[in-house]
Amino acid sequence: MKFRSNDTHSSSGKGPVKMAQIFHILVNIFILTFRLADGQNSLDENSVDPDLLLRIDQMLEKHGYPVEIHEISTKDGYLLTLFRVPHGKNDTEVNPKPILMMHGLAGTAYNFVFTEYFNVSMAGYFADRGYDVWLGNTRGTTYGRKHIHLDPNKTKFWKFSWHEIGLYDLSSIVDYILNVTRRNNLYYVGHSQGGTIFYVLTSLRPEYQKKFAQVSLMAPGGLMGHFNNSLMLSLSKRHKMLYKMAENANLFEIPPPWMSLSEFTYKICIGTIMQSFCEAVFFIINGRSEDIDVKLFPMLLNTLTSVATMQLLHYAQNIDSVKFRQWDYGTEKNIEVYGLPEPPDYPVENIKIPVTIYYGYGDTVAFAGDQEDMCRRLRNCTKYMMPNPKWNHLDFLLSKNMEKELFEPLMEYMETFKIS
Repeated sequence: MKFRSNDTHSSSGKGPVKMAQIFHILVNIFILTFRLADGQNSLDENSVDPDLLLRIDQMLEKHGYPVEIHEISTKDGYLLTLFRVPHGKNDTEVNPKPILMMHGLAGTAYNFVFTEYFNVSMAGYFADRGYDVWLGNTRGTTYGRKHIHLDPNKTKFWKFSWHEIGLYDLSSIVDYILNVTRRNNLYYVGHSQGGTIFYVLTSLRPEYQKKFAQVSLMAPGGLMGHFNNSLMLSLSKRHKMLYKMAENANLFEIPPPWMSLSEFTYKICIGTIMQSFCEAVFFIINGRSEDIDVKLFPMLLNTLTSVATMQLLHYAQNIDSVKFRQWDYGTEKNIEVYGLPEPPDYPVENIKIPVTIYYGYGDTVAFAGDQEDMCRRLRNCTKYMMPNPKWNHLDFLLSKNMEKELFEPLMEYMETFKIS
C-alpha cells in the first residue's frame, strides 16, 4: 500500500478589442462547423457499437444491475437527477452502506459507469460488494438542466460556479440520501470537481462534516499553484477580460444553448475523417495512457455536457491567484459581498473528517504537487500515489486496470471507517 499520512506549500494581452474579435470569429466558425455537420450524415451506423450509446440506466440494467431514478430540488430551485444502484447483480435486498459518487467538470454520473462496457465499473464494483451506490449530478449537466422557475436557455439559470454547486447541490444530495437510507453519514467518492465541491461545502458549512464517514477524492480540484499548462495559464491570466467578453456576448453556458456539446463533437469526430484528430486533441488536453481503451471514445463524446462559464473562470481565477478562494467580483463588489477587497480563501484547514487523496504523477490537470500541498492543509488527510507513474486524470474513470490499481485499495482503506 502507498498510503502516506499528512505531513507538516499578469500579463493582460494585446487588448480586449482584438481578443473580442478573435472570440467572435471562433464562435462563428463553431456555428458554421456545426451547421455543416448537421447537414451531413457521415457516420456509418454500423461503425459504433450501440452499447456505447446507451443511457446510464440502460447500461447498468443491461449488465444486471437494478437502477432507481430520483429527482431532488436544491434550496435555490435547481432540479437534479440521481441514479441509485441499491444492490448488486446477485442480491435483492438494499445494501446497508450508502456511498455517493460525484463527477467532475463537463461530466455526469455516467463517469462512474463508463467501464461497465467492459463489465467493471466503479458503480457496479461497489454495488456488488455491499454498497448502496448513489450517482450524483450537478446543475447544468444533462441531468440537471431544470429549475423550478428559471429557463435553462436563459442567462440567469447559468449564473453559478462550483461554489454554488458545493453549497447547494452537494448539501441537498447528501441530505436526500441520508433521509432515504435513514443513516447518519455516508461514504463519498469525488473525481476532479467532485473534490472541489466537497472542499467548498465542508469548509464553509462545518456541520456537514459529520455527514461523511470517510471521503476518497480522486485528482480533486483545489490548490493550483503547480498548474503549468501554458495555454490554460495564458487564458487564466485573462480571466477578467474573458468574463467581460462573456457578459457582452451573453455567453454564460459553454457551449451556448443552440449547440449540444455531445451532438457537436459526435457529428464531427465519430465515423469521419476527423476521428483520429479528435481523439488526439481530446487526449492531449486530458491526458492519455496505455491503460485507456480508445474504443470508449464515442461514449465519452456522447456523454459530454455543458458547463457554466463561471465554473471555468472560477478555476482560472484560482490558477491566476495561486489561491483556493471564493469568486472574485473585483475590489468594489468584493468589499460589498465579503467586506474585503479580495475574496476569502476556503478554510480547508478546518476540515477534520478523514480524507484520502488519490493522485497520479502523469496528471496534467490536477498536478501532484497541488494534491500534496492540499493534503498538508487538511486536518486529517492521507495521500495515495497511484503505482503507475503515468496515471493521469482520465485513468480514474477509464483505466482498464482500475479494479486492481484503484478500486481495491480505495475500498480496503474506506472499510476501516464505519458508517452509522
